[in-house]
Amino acid sequence: MPEPTKNTETTVTEQKTVQVAGGSRTEITTQTVKTGVQVKWQQDGKEVKSEKTVTQTEHTKRTLIVDNNVIQEEFSVVSGDTKVKEEKSAPPAIEEQSKPKDDVPETPKEETKPKVEQPEKAKDEDESSSVSTPPPDENARSMDRKGSVGQQEADKDSSQISTLFIEKPTSGSVNVGGDIKFIAKVEAKDLLRKPVVKWLKGKWMDLASKAGKHLQLKDTFDRINKIYTFEMQIIKAKENYAGNYRCEATYKDKFDSCSFDLEVTAAPDASHALDIRSAFKRSGEGQEDAGELDFSGLLKRREVKPEEGPEIDVWEILKSASPNEYEKIAFQYGITDLRGMLKRLKRMRREEKKSEAFSKKLDPAYQIDKGGRVKFVVELADPTVELKWYKNGQEIRPSTKYIFEHKGNQRILFINNCTLADDAAYQVCAGDEKCSTELFVREPPILVTKELENISTYCGERVELECEVSEVDANVKWFKNGVEITNEPRSRYRLKVDGKKHTLIMDEADRGDSATYSVMTTGGQSAAQLQVDLRPLKILQPLTDMTVNLGKEINLKCEISENVPGRWYRNGQLIHGNDRVQIFHKGRNHRLVIQNALVEDEGEYAFVPDLYLTNIPCNIHVIDPPRIHFDSLNYPDNTVVVVAGTKLRLEVPVTGEPAPKIIWSRGDKWITDLGGRIRAETYPDHGLLVIDSAEKDDTGTYRIMVKNEAGEAVAHIKIKVVDIPDAPQAPEVTEVGEDWCIMKWDPPAYDGGCPILGYFIERKKKQSSRWMRLNFDLCKETNFEPKKMIEGVAYEVRVFAVNSIGISKPSMPSKPFVPLAVTSAPTMLAVDNVTDTSVTMKWRPPDHIGAAGLDGYIIEYCFEAGGDEKQEKPEFTEAELEKLVEGVSKNGPQLCGALYAKTTKAEKSKIWADIQAKLNTVGGHNRSIADIKKRWNSLKKQTKDKLLQKKEDLPENSEVPTAVNELNPLEKRVEDLLRIEETEGTPLIDDDLQDDITGAEEWIVANPELTDKTRFTINGLPTGSRIFVRVKSVNAAGPSEPRLHPQPILVKEVIVPPKIRLPRHLKQTYIKKVGETVNLVIPFQGKPRPKVSWKKNGSHVDKTQISIRNSECDTILFIRKAEKSHSGKYDLKVKVDTLQDKASIHIQIVDRPGPPQVVVIEEVWGENVALEWKPPVDNGNANITGYTIQKADKKTMEWFTVLEHYHRTNATISDLVLGNEYFFRVFSENMCGLSEAATRTPNSALIEKEGKAYKRPEYKDFDFTEPPVFTHPLINTVAIAGYNATLNCSVRGNPKPKITWMKNKMIIENDPRYRMFSNQSVCTLEIRKPSPYDGAIYTCRAVNELGEAEVECKLEVKVAQ
Repeated sequence: MPEPTKNTETTVTEQKTVQVAGGSRTEITTQTVKTGVQVKWQQDGKEVKSEKTVTQTEHTKRTLIVDNNVIQEEFSVVSGDTKVKEEKSAPPAIEEQSKPKDDVPETPKEETKPKVEQPEKAKDEDESSSVSTPPPDENARSMDRKGSVGQQEADKDSSQISTLFIEKPTSGSVNVGGDIKFIAKVEAKDLLRKPVVKWLKGKWMDLASKAGKHLQLKDTFDRINKIYTFEMQIIKAKENYAGNYRCEATYKDKFDSCSFDLEVTAAPDASHALDIRSAFKRSGEGQEDAGELDFSGLLKRREVKPEEGPEIDVWEILKSASPNEYEKIAFQYGITDLRGMLKRLKRMRREEKKSEAFSKKLDPAYQIDKGGRVKFVVELADPTVELKWYKNGQEIRPSTKYIFEHKGNQRILFINNCTLADDAAYQVCAGDEKCSTELFVREPPILVTKELENISTYCGERVELECEVSEVDANVKWFKNGVEITNEPRSRYRLKVDGKKHTLIMDEADRGDSATYSVMTTGGQSAAQLQVDLRPLKILQPLTDMTVNLGKEINLKCEISENVPGRWYRNGQLIHGNDRVQIFHKGRNHRLVIQNALVEDEGEYAFVPDLYLTNIPCNIHVIDPPRIHFDSLNYPDNTVVVVAGTKLRLEVPVTGEPAPKIIWSRGDKWITDLGGRIRAETYPDHGLLVIDSAEKDDTGTYRIMVKNEAGEAVAHIKIKVVDIPDAPQAPEVTEVGEDWCIMKWDPPAYDGGCPILGYFIERKKKQSSRWMRLNFDLCKETNFEPKKMIEGVAYEVRVFAVNSIGISKPSMPSKPFVPLAVTSAPTMLAVDNVTDTSVTMKWRPPDHIGAAGLDGYIIEYCFEAGGDEKQEKPEFTEAELEKLVEGVSKNGPQLCGALYAKTTKAEKSKIWADIQAKLNTVGGHNRSIADIKKRWNSLKKQTKDKLLQKKEDLPENSEVPTAVNELNPLEKRVEDLLRIEETEGTPLIDDDLQDDITGAEEWIVANPELTDKTRFTINGLPTGSRIFVRVKSVNAAGPSEPRLHPQPILVKEVIVPPKIRLPRHLKQTYIKKVGETVNLVIPFQGKPRPKVSWKKNGSHVDKTQISIRNSECDTILFIRKAEKSHSGKYDLKVKVDTLQDKASIHIQIVDRPGPPQVVVIEEVWGENVALEWKPPVDNGNANITGYTIQKADKKTMEWFTVLEHYHRTNATISDLVLGNEYFFRVFSENMCGLSEAATRTPNSALIEKEGKAYKRPEYKDFDFTEPPVFTHPLINTVAIAGYNATLNCSVRGNPKPKITWMKNKMIIENDPRYRMFSNQSVCTLEIRKPSPYDGAIYTCRAVNELGEAEVECKLEVKVAQ
């Protein structure tokens, strides 16, 4: 940012030109010198007051915000007597350009001036310089930013909105040799992966490849807050690290960047001098200090000798040499950066433009030794021009160090006592022209004047290695076996500097310090050997032998002459310290303490000092009284359980020192037999009791006694012999089902000495001999339910008892049994159809049918309770009563005779169902079984009452009852059944029927006989009634559970409103050609069956020409051969009762058109004939799409087509042959094709040959000249670094314009990286393998004598990820 003007009355600090994209928001910011100043914004001399403008004030910062502006405007800010203009325009990209004052030199700035290109000379020097030396413009920008940090950050914050960074690195300063860290944070909530972050210095230097001991890059991720943190740490900063840095973040199509500055406080004695050739030498790549201009890497490989002889100008040698010798010369003079050398050589050879201000410019580079004096001389063409000198962009003021002299046209700058800080880029400005140079300050090599000396010493002594160098406070590096020694606070090495004397100090040397130590300077090195040996060892106090009781402490102590560590061993094994074993070392004393001595601690101990081949031995003896450790065997209640028939080996651990004697006994009997079934064996650490093939009688208490000279111990052990249980009794099957049964059994008489854990159950088919286990988990109860058996197959079951020892023998099998069951209920019962008098039901077969199969289905229904459906039924007719009595008499033994008790309830239900079916067939009243049973009971009661009454009325002496004659024939038959009941002693049928006739629901069997269909229609239902329906499946085992329809069914047909489903293609005009078939199928819905009617153009369809077929769900309109008369509007109406639905269909039958009406030759002139005709009368029921015109020579009458698909009714026929006579004809055309016939001109047209010469009309020559105009502009382009990029545009102009390409308004010429060519007015600029530096504003200029035109675009170069 430029410095404020020197006028003390001015309150506004700067003037700006702001460029923004059209229609976007603009912020114009200025700053006052002090707060409290009244500021006004003006536009065209008037104060700004608009809805699109907003003003803001913050401290000394003044901001004007303009929304949605697309034109170029000029704003001014007024404060007191000061007025500053602010211009705003709308180019393709947003940029802000500061205008410096006249008294401040113009310095290039990438951040604020993207359109100003850096001079090519400075650009090449930046590319060819060492990676750690910042380019001159970097320092210039850094110094320029120091004076304008506040304003620049304010502008940057107002004009840039971060898209990725939530925390950006800020500028900072550090002293030479200090550390500094920069931090950037990126929020990862919306990111699927880690963003790519780059740290750069200047414009192009990627710091990722320069990481080493001075630069470290680190990134971390906070999973809780989802934030990526990126850190760049600079360690031991140097002066040349100062400059501008940039941090770039990239994620997919998002990009964010921020710049910051690093200021390093200069230290004159901390930098290194470089000559002109070393500027092209790089430190070793891949090493710790890769990329740094540090000679330490070179000193590790070779010794640098001072140069002797006269100074050699390598550039003069390269200028006069052939290009084939460049590599040889570079190798000879140690130049490794061939690319930078070639670029610099090419720039030196380039013919410079003659300067108007300078008659002689500065040399490209100067070299001087440290402490010397350098002279810069330029010669001016005009001595009156004011001249200014700059160092790294900062103006140089006269001082004792910088001396200016004028000699005629010469301007001289002297720099006295040059230091490494003077190694920089210098620039001199004369008006608007500049010239630059570089100064390289070389530091003389430092020599070793006093060599290191070999030293031999003992461990623990102080060691000092000394040397002297040629310079005071010189930079000296120490190495141990080639590894550099650093002077860190916690290091055991101390580096001491006293003038020219350098000392390496080790306070307490050890054997690890024995090595080769060397010292290196920039001009030499020296090495020496250090040998550290051990002192002779003496044993001042040896170890002594000890005898320790078990559990006591063992304390071993010794003393040696040297203070060295050592190791303790027991029986040759290394002893490690723990909570029980403690090792102490204090000075020359060593102690080993073992708490609670164990038997294992007995042995030979030894102490061995480190680094010495000496050991100090002793012996330790541990004694222990006898003990029995039976508790360690974990037997509950000291009881040992053994399975009968197995072998018992009971090992009881014992301890004691010396080994005790072991005695076993049972009761009063000692066990001493070593060869019997029960025997005892003795071992040093345990006693063994062996019982071969244990028996039930071996159960009892056994006694063990251990004894030695220190005492004795006794323990009692119980031994229990267990066996498998006895077999259970045969199980009993108590209940049988479809595929299951329930069985029970009693526990076994003997459980084997252990509780019964459970039972295993097995089954088999009666004819089979293979048993199958039913449970793999023990059954705890004495009952079980076997499942998954086959119906109709006989089975047997048996049981096993299980205890902890094993499984018993099987029980006896049970009696055979056969599982059998009815089917499951039918599934998916639903209503299929309903009419006014019937209900049709459908269902699916049962899920499970079983072995008995499926005989059929029974459908039953009942009326909804409490409704009008239960109407009072008429009395039984004589015919119905006859059928009732006949049915009961036929099945008399089952219903009231001797077979009554043996007849099942299901069989009785079938009998009554047969009676019901026959009775309803006769009467037709759909009487239920309950009604029939009620009427039968009533008929029996009526007969009994008559018989009883007649008995009371008989005379005492009468032998023949008179009442019998009064019974009707029906009652007589009932009387016979009553006698059967009395004689056979069966219960009264009244009581048997009581449960059936008292039910609330009266279910009526709809089908007298079983049906094997899954669909049935119940007829004869009253209209409007509601019924429940259920279905049962029947097999040999009887009827299944009923499947009931969940809702009552209304006996009334349902009306579905009519709805026409018109196909999509019929919603538009339906087009067919004449003769084709028309077949339209239009579906609809509705119940009952809808009535369908068709009309054409409001009249009924003629069915003799058009066939119409209707069904329950669709209607079909069919025309076998379509004619144009069939075209029209067809109306379809579907009607159900009072409801109806309509649809209209437009049918268009098209044909080829007729010929045009009249074709007339209107005019003949030259080789042309004008024709005109009228459209045809018949267009074929379609629009005329065009005409086809043909011509024929009168001589041959062969027709040739002249025009096709012509839309007008007049045409001009050209290019006719002179002297010929032509006829013409015209065809009409529509969507079906051409007309069958054509209309011909009645007369012919003669193309006459004129005798006189044809006089051509005079026309003025057309002026084709025009100024350049770009017909296709340049387009903003994004290129990938390393891949060729092209920019294209097209231009028109006459005369042909001259094309010039520019980069940032600088003409591109003689640059092999750019290729320019033009073809057919298409101009192309090819950029070969662009880098991020090539991103700029490119302009194409076209110039001819009539004017000029320009078009520009922005090229952005991205680095491939």
